[in-house]
Amino acid sequence: MVTFEELSVTIARMEARLGAHGDEEVRVLFAHYRQLLPRFNQDLADPRDAALAASAALAASAALMLIQSVAQAKK
Repeated sequence: MVTFEELSVTIARMEARLGAHGDEEVRVLFAHYRQLLPRFNQDLADPRDAALAASAALAASAALMLIQSVAQAKK
């Protein structure tokens, strides 16, 4: 089982790598991802929603995986 901390570290690493990617399409996709992040955080602003944090992190990592797939296809 992956911990929330491990998932957060993975997301940060993917964000750093994909945020610095040289391909225009990847940069555009990443910009869309960055626009969605406030929505993820807003949806989890209430402490009652803390249980959803893992779901939001999984959604973020899924979006990053999609962008990563596009980036890899560009090689």
